[in-house]
Amino acid sequence: MIRQFVNAIKIFFFHRLHFLKEAELKLNSQQENELNQVFYKILDAKGAFFTYSSNIPIHVFLNYIVENKQVLVHGSNNRGITQFEPRTQTLANGIPVKAVFASSDGIWSLFFAVVNRKSVHSLRNMCITIPTQKGIKRYYYFSIAKQNNDRYWTNGTIYILPKCTFEQGGVKSEWITNQHVTPLAKINVSPSNFPFCDQVSKHNSTESPLKTLFHVLVRNRK
Repeated sequence: MIRQFVNAIKIFFFHRLHFLKEAELKLNSQQENELNQVFYKILDAKGAFFTYSSNIPIHVFLNYIVENKQVLVHGSNNRGITQFEPRTQTLANGIPVKAVFASSDGIWSLFFAVVNRKSVHSLRNMCITIPTQKGIKRYYYFSIAKQNNDRYWTNGTIYILPKCTFEQGGVKSEWITNQHVTPLAKINVSPSNFPFCDQVSKHNSTESPLKTLFHVLVRNRK
């Protein structure tokens, strides 16, 4: 009861800030069946590319499998990864680790898959999940550095990873492992698959992260 009360307070607070929001999954039995069949086909991919052909948006599929299957997802511009190796990176809470990173959030991973890392050198982002009686509410903050061209986005890849060796990282949706990880499958994605592509904020690269956060979440800067 106490946890439900705390979560209700969080939801009340986050709804009043200008987070990008994704409600709990609402799937009927036919849609769940369809997504389960897609997932079983992914298991047959054995690390190769899998063509996603369902009419259900891919971010819904990704959130469905991370909520219901023992898998995580990883988004990258690099389509040629055959095995993930631990490397030195920083957790969402600022702690440095040597690990393989993955996520239990499909939209967060899609952002990293399609933001053009060759052109965009400053990313500021956040993913917050709150469990409810209906599922999981998801809140996002995305900001990328302004630049003199329009090459903000590119095609990318979502990697489906087995969850068995991972543990939670700096936040709920961030997962890490110090083991090498071989993908179960990978899916080509495009900017059109990222549902908030037209709602991502832009900041000056010299602006402090806290100032960007304030302008986006409080003043609703785009």
